[in-house]
Amino acid sequence: MKYILLILCILSAVFGRSQSSDTFNVHFPLNVAKISKESTAYLDKLIFKDQLIHGDKLIVLGYADYVGGSSYNDTLSMLRAKNVRDYLITTGFDEKDIKLCIGKGKIDRANVPGKEGYAPDRKVQIIIDRIEMSKAHEDTNTGQENDKVDLKHLKVNQTFTLNNIFFKLNSPVLLDKSLPDLNNLLSILKENPSLNIQIEGHVCCMGPAEGADSKYQHRNLSECRAEAIYNFLVDKGVSKERLKYIGLGNRNPIVKNELTEQDKAKNRRVEIRILSK
Repeated sequence: MKYILLILCILSAVFGRSQSSDTFNVHFPLNVAKISKESTAYLDKLIFKDQLIHGDKLIVLGYADYVGGSSYNDTLSMLRAKNVRDYLITTGFDEKDIKLCIGKGKIDRANVPGKEGYAPDRKVQIIIDRIEMSKAHEDTNTGQENDKVDLKHLKVNQTFTLNNIFFKLNSPVLLDKSLPDLNNLLSILKENPSLNIQIEGHVCCMGPAEGADSKYQHRNLSECRAEAIYNFLVDKGVSKERLKYIGLGNRNPIVKNELTEQDKAKNRRVEIRILSK
């Protein structure tokens, strides 16, 4: 019996929870599936305030009230869910991050009089899937092998990419497994005392202001990541006069139309530009 109660509690937490920091309700008029301007403004506000963040794993559930037959309400609730999902995608959410989009049909209610239905049940719930998000705890690039750079073949103003730089998700905090590439760059600078460089941060996502996918604005996240590498080098004894850093946001993508996570990973990178040798 205790296991049944546990399962019911979990299902209630995921699908039946009221409005909270993890669940947001988009409401609809009677018999309407099209998302309204008021609702799109509400979603825009959630995104602007970082309550919904690009990269969140989402569950989108559509509902209808008791007016109409079961088949009609199943279709109506599904259309509502799809319309909300489609709007989220237009704002920059990745379709792959919307883990579930279904219509749940009508919500049965007893002792609710009238033919006008029950407005609070005409809704779509957007639920942030915290369990799924915990599996994606870091933001990485492609993770390729990175041999030590041969400066003889690089000219002033040319760049090379640090292939194995890893940050916490939506954060400029470097992870320890970035150390091999960071130490490689450090040794290059120590072995070439006349070398001056610029550290250039890039982030992914072609939707509006990827910085909306964290507390950092789009350009600032890339700049903060470049600054993190700058600070690492300075802490290891490299003169500040030899270093510059800049955040370029998503202005210089390698892959212009990001269709897969691999495409995003290629655009999410740190490059080193040779300023002088």
